[in-house]
Amino acid sequence: MGEPPNAPWPGAQPPGGPGYGPPGPPGMPWAPGPPMPQPPRRGPGLAIALVAGALTILLVAAIAIVLVLRGDDKGGGGGGGPVELKVGQVAGGAEARPGPDGSLAMARPGVERPLVEVYEDFACDHCGKFDKMHDPMLKELAVAGKAKVVFRPLVVFSAGTEPAYGNSLRAASAQRCLGDGAHWLAYQDALYEHQPATLNTRGYELDDLVSYAAPLGITDEVFRKCVTSQQESASVLAVSRGYLAAGLQGTPAVRLNGVLLPADKTGTPEALRAAIESGG
Repeated sequence: MGEPPNAPWPGAQPPGGPGYGPPGPPGMPWAPGPPMPQPPRRGPGLAIALVAGALTILLVAAIAIVLVLRGDDKGGGGGGGPVELKVGQVAGGAEARPGPDGSLAMARPGVERPLVEVYEDFACDHCGKFDKMHDPMLKELAVAGKAKVVFRPLVVFSAGTEPAYGNSLRAASAQRCLGDGAHWLAYQDALYEHQPATLNTRGYELDDLVSYAAPLGITDEVFRKCVTSQQESASVLAVSRGYLAAGLQGTPAVRLNGVLLPADKTGTPEALRAAIESGG
C-alpha cells in the first residue's frame, strides 16, 4: 500500500498561500475568458441544447483521443512500448487509478461524485501554489470517500514560449511514464517540489526527471528510456489540445461535476471544500 503523497494526511491542515490565476507575465498565451457553459438541464430543452457547438466539442475530443492512441502528433516521442497502467492502493483505503489520457483518478471504490477535476501545468507557478494550498485537502476528501478527484496534467503554454513550454512538456511526459497510480501521485509531488523558480527559469532536465523517481524505488531502464526519449510527449500534446479546444483557458482550473468553478470558490482550501461539499 503506497504512502500518502504530501504526507501527513488525512487530517493535516493544508498550508496557506496566496491566491492563484492564469499565468500572468506578458506574452503568455492564455488570458482569462468567460466561464465554460453550464451543462444543459434535463427535460424538453435537452434536444435544443445539443447544438452544433456542443457537437463540435465532442468531435474535437474524439479526434484528440484518436491522436493519443495513434501517437500521430509532433513533439518528439520515442518508439518505446505503451506504459502499463496499474491501480495503486493509497493508505486510507482510496485507489489511485491512472487513465490512458494521462490523468489520475483518486477515490474510494464506488465513489463517483462529487467529481473534482484539477487541470494543471507543472511549469505554471500558479499551479505550484495551488498544489501546496489545496492538495492535502483534496486528497483528504478522496480518502474519506467524500469526493472523486481527477488530476489532469497538460501543457498550456504555446510552442516557442521558452523555457516554460519545454519545462512543461518534459515534466508532463515524464509523469506519463509512471503507470502505477500510487507512484504517479508521489511523482507529482516531486515535480512540484522541484518546480522551476520562475517561468523564465529552465528546469526539469531529463536526467533530473529520472532521478526524481529513484526515492520511489523506480530505477529501471524502461522508465529511464521513456523519460529521456520523451516517449509520451506526442500524447501529452494531443490531450492538451483537446482540453483547450473544449474551452479550458488557463491553469490551474477546477471543474466540479463538469462545471468550471470561479476564482472565488477556489481561492482558499475552505472555499473549495465548501464548494465541493455543497455540490455533491
